[in-house]
Amino acid sequence: MKKALLVVSVLAVLAFGQTALAIPSLQTFIPGASWNAATETWVTTDGSFEIWVIAANTDTKPLFDLTLVGALMPNQSPVTGALSIDGSDINTFVYGTPPSWGDNAGDYPPHSVYPTNYFELTVSSLVDTAPETVHNMQPGEYADTAPGMIFKFDVMTSYDWLHFDSYGFLREADGLFKFSPNSHDSEKGTPPPPSIPEPSTMLLFGSALALVGVVRKIQK
Repeated sequence: MKKALLVVSVLAVLAFGQTALAIPSLQTFIPGASWNAATETWVTTDGSFEIWVIAANTDTKPLFDLTLVGALMPNQSPVTGALSIDGSDINTFVYGTPPSWGDNAGDYPPHSVYPTNYFELTVSSLVDTAPETVHNMQPGEYADTAPGMIFKFDVMTSYDWLHFDSYGFLREADGLFKFSPNSHDSEKGTPPPPSIPEPSTMLLFGSALALVGVVRKIQK
């Protein structure tokens, strides 16, 4: 019985480990940006920066309609000439939740920023090759790699805040397209605040100090 429980436990750990160590199928990344662990977002305050859309070949099916999404702050209106990508002005925004087309319109997985004014920029209509080695860009996670592709864009903006996502589709056996959402966002805005110890951490630290005091009294 004990051996059976041990085998089950090992298999559970292995299964969890495989899930935890998997590299995201899609990521966005800003070189030189700061990592906000609370929101899992790369944050820059620069008005000119490069953003990467990283597609990892973690599935045997090709990735269709890879798209970069840029969202304004809720209730913020677009400003003509306030944003350009690779030298082209981005002035056309849609209010709501991406995608803005097809049967999946408005079905992007939950993000607190939406609904808001956003734009969509086609990165690639089809990603079926993987000539590069891509990395898991999230600090603190397993340094996993996978074959994939990296798409880079030069961004210039005067917006104080601009949030970036990406999405793509995988064609399933039923012929329908399913989302392949990214788990790592990017943002131009306020840098992440310095980390503050959680109350439980402070309580544990205080308990440790109290224990040290008791031990000293006993030693005296």
